[in-house]
Amino acid sequence: MASSPAPDGGSPSRTASLARWQICVAALLLWVLCCAVMLWLFRNGLTTLEFRDPDDAMRLQQVRDWLHGQTFRDVSQHRVNPPAGGPMHWSRIVDMPIAALILMLQPLLGPVRAELAACALVPLLLLGGLTATVFLAARRAAGGLFVPMLAVVLLLTTPTILVQFTPFRIDHHGWQIWMAAVALCGALDARRLRGGVTAGLALAVWLQISSEALPYAALFAGAFALRTWFDRREAARIAAYAVTLGGGALLLLLLLRGPGAVLARYCDGLSAAYIWPLLAFALAMPLALRLIGATTLRRRFIATAAAGVAAAGVFLLSGGACLSGDPFKALGPVAYRLWYLQVKEGRPIWEQGLLMAGIILLPAVMGLASTIVAAWRAPEREARDRWIVIALLLAGALAVAILVLRAMSVAHVLALPGTAWLLLATFQHIQGWSRAVARILVTASVAILLTPAGLCGAWILIASGAAEKEQPETVNCRTAALLAPLRALPRSTLFAPLDLGPDILVRTGHNVIGTAHHRNAAGINAVIDGFTQPPDKALTTIMRLNGGKGPDYLLTCNDMNEIKHYRADFPQGLAAALKRDKPPRWLRPIPSKGPLRIYRVIAQPATKASATPFMQ
Repeated sequence: MASSPAPDGGSPSRTASLARWQICVAALLLWVLCCAVMLWLFRNGLTTLEFRDPDDAMRLQQVRDWLHGQTFRDVSQHRVNPPAGGPMHWSRIVDMPIAALILMLQPLLGPVRAELAACALVPLLLLGGLTATVFLAARRAAGGLFVPMLAVVLLLTTPTILVQFTPFRIDHHGWQIWMAAVALCGALDARRLRGGVTAGLALAVWLQISSEALPYAALFAGAFALRTWFDRREAARIAAYAVTLGGGALLLLLLLRGPGAVLARYCDGLSAAYIWPLLAFALAMPLALRLIGATTLRRRFIATAAAGVAAAGVFLLSGGACLSGDPFKALGPVAYRLWYLQVKEGRPIWEQGLLMAGIILLPAVMGLASTIVAAWRAPEREARDRWIVIALLLAGALAVAILVLRAMSVAHVLALPGTAWLLLATFQHIQGWSRAVARILVTASVAILLTPAGLCGAWILIASGAAEKEQPETVNCRTAALLAPLRALPRSTLFAPLDLGPDILVRTGHNVIGTAHHRNAAGINAVIDGFTQPPDKALTTIMRLNGGKGPDYLLTCNDMNEIKHYRADFPQGLAAALKRDKPPRWLRPIPSKGPLRIYRVIAQPATKASATPFMQ
């Protein structure tokens, strides 16, 4: 009797398809597990909206204002620095999923729980999108399923990336990382036209979210140009990228900001300073490739260079003040030194401690070295070219991270495919050893030490003794419990530290003078001047605010780093006097518990009469 064939024995394609589905399900389960772990770690915030950063609180307030009737294109904070309001430059793209989840969940959970759920879930959903994107990018780079799966494992265990996707981390950083990964997928797409469109759309969205995308837009353009010089087929990718980037950026700017945005010039966001060079690039690239041709390396070089020169030339005409200097210098010397220079995430690596410098460099350098080895070992030209593109993009992203700390996560994401490839190659090599004990020990050591998390952990152990001592841990005055006494006050305008402002807006109905958002330079300078000037002079400054009426209350939290900086630089200032429990006569203490101090501002007749509205 003849035996029947095995069900899958004659169907390799079906077996491969089943394996792909199993790997995809495994990646999905890993993401779910990671989400569950993070929800558990951040469970205390599930009832009180404990934000990691003031920007997350401000993001929720922006969503609330929109849902309560503020127009779509008006992103100003009208409860900041009244009556003028605090101008903002944030994008509604980041607000949309938060608002959508709140509206969807509100009928089921009520408004308070719907906000809590949305703020917890949106970062995790973004992490899900990033997980799928990294899987796809690694698969396009290395082929097969093992490197992509290992890249997902690395992603979901890398703290320097996950820190931007924790529950309640609803600001725009997660979006930036995800768009970088989407653009990488476009750079690796074998279908060149589609790849250029994908990368262009990702950068267009990223530019609308933050002007920090500008160096990456140039970086991808440079990588695509270099690839075009050596492969005429790549001309389709760079042409599609240029057209989609410029056209997509213009369309999003018109939709989200309105027609006037193409004429307004700002250096901190997509505006006339940048949109016109992008449009010049979008028009010049396909035109130059068509007129000059792409038949030889020389022609392709001239065509791509001409498009770049056109974009640079238009930027010289449209850039204005954005061409030179630091736009934050407009804050003034005191605010620049006491506020902007203290925001470490925006500063270069040489201003960070030894510990942080290693955390920035090691995963990216490891990924870059791994990517170069993968390119060298690639069996065919197409595979080698893909790895070279990743290496170029990663090298550029590393350069940006050296200049700006918060760009670290983008570099670490771009490092994942190469690191995953090297780990898999190392594991496969170790499996050829004859001694089982050696195989097990070395495999475990490699798995621990050569991953991004392992590298950072080892560096922390090595460098912690040599690293400079950090400042003593400060009390978090932004918590719901410490700000609860403010809810007992009548609705008022508060003069408070900049870093307290967003949480006051979210947790109370009060107005504040300033928050740590640079377009409201008037409010920032007023708060810093008020806390650093001698009490008599501070009174004059403070009473000019709020339309000449002055604030109703003044708050301070002596253990905040912000207040410590004020006291250290200006020992005769108001903040130092309040630390010594010597408030001036125009401040009446209100009984309160904890480190938060509340004072009623008592209007002085002479000051009140001579007060004039604070210049905006």
